[in-house]
Amino acid sequence: MCFACGRDNPIGLKLNFRQEEDKVIASFVPEEVHQGYPGIMHGGLVTTLLDEAMAKVMNLRNIVAVTATLEVKFRHKVQIGERLIIWGQLVEEKKKRCSIKSWLTDKEGKILAEASSVFIKI
Repeated sequence: MCFACGRDNPIGLKLNFRQEEDKVIASFVPEEVHQGYPGIMHGGLVTTLLDEAMAKVMNLRNIVAVTATLEVKFRHKVQIGERLIIWGQLVEEKKKRCSIKSWLTDKEGKILAEASSVFIKI
């Protein structure tokens, strides 16, 4: 029932991440129901995409961890109806915490938003 990746959540984003070398990757096409301003994806949902990519980095490494800090930089507007690529990558792993980054690109590879986070292992 996860809002971001759950297949059974009727209002979820249904993201499907896969591992590609040392990164995770997924694609998503925002629809009208995902907008804040007309034609532009809501910033909170952009943040959700970035946070989920970082969580998947942990998940695919079989590390149980939760987001402790999250910083997002919005670079460009995220258009409704345009295919997005969501990336995540481990930056550093320590005994109890991991630093992770994620970024959101358009189909041409232009970075639309990026995030950095610290996850705490539980």
